[in-house]
Amino acid sequence: MLGERNLDVPWDGSPRIALLCVNFHTTDYLKLMLLSLARQAHLDLLQQVVIVDNGSAAGDEEFLNALQAPGSRITVVHNRKHRSHAGGMRRGLAALDRLEEPRPEHERSNLLLFCDPDVLFLRPDTLAAVAACFDDPAVSHAGEMRTHLRPMPEAQASFLAVRRDWAARPSVSPWVNHGSPAWWMQRDLQRQGGKGARFPSNAGGYILHRGRSAVAATKTAEPSHAYATAPNASPHFMGVTDGAQVWAKQAAEYADLLAPGSACAAARHVTDTLRETRTRYRTGQSSGRRSPPAGA
Repeated sequence: MLGERNLDVPWDGSPRIALLCVNFHTTDYLKLMLLSLARQAHLDLLQQVVIVDNGSAAGDEEFLNALQAPGSRITVVHNRKHRSHAGGMRRGLAALDRLEEPRPEHERSNLLLFCDPDVLFLRPDTLAAVAACFDDPAVSHAGEMRTHLRPMPEAQASFLAVRRDWAARPSVSPWVNHGSPAWWMQRDLQRQGGKGARFPSNAGGYILHRGRSAVAATKTAEPSHAYATAPNASPHFMGVTDGAQVWAKQAAEYADLLAPGSACAAARHVTDTLRETRTRYRTGQSSGRRSPPAGA
């Protein structure tokens, strides 16, 4: 990416996903996102998780530190102060590069999944469906597209998959501190011949993005922060009609792991699941089957 050195992992047609997420006073939502991620049917596709904590309020360290259990495939990067959401994503990608550079090429992630902390994985085949978008070798990125704001289609940055070899091109812009932080990256990808695949993440019921959660949380945790001055802190659920009800139902299913005092238990549930999946994958017990995205 422009002005930055990024690890270029050639695309070999075998998706290995690295999920990157920035947390800022949204640890309660992050817990739910990871718990729902742990229910995915194709966790063997998940190579690495990198969470960048952008200087969240004191008290979140217990859960974040517990995530870094041996074999969990989760790395947490701690920023002492807020670096903007885009700055956090850039630091997360740099951390992924450092982490995977010593690994053999076939053990490096080759598909970047940028994911907000207030996202729920609803369908068990979400990871597989995202990966299937890249069966077409011309696809450089995939997400829920909008066409009314820019001269080119733009995928929502809250759930955006990008092939790592495309993102590593020196002429491709990094994430920027803007309301549409991944627009310039997507613009450059398309200008260079990359194809954006339409993945109906929210509309197809694969995920549910709550929205505005960091703004609302910052207003409570750090009201003097500039991030708390945004006028709209109400969740939008990406226009999904029953989004609030779906969210509440999912949260109720994990009530025991989301309760106060359950941070370590929640982290242990996530890390144990990822570790067990990794063990099955290495012993050849994983199915590895993928399904194409419906409605794409």
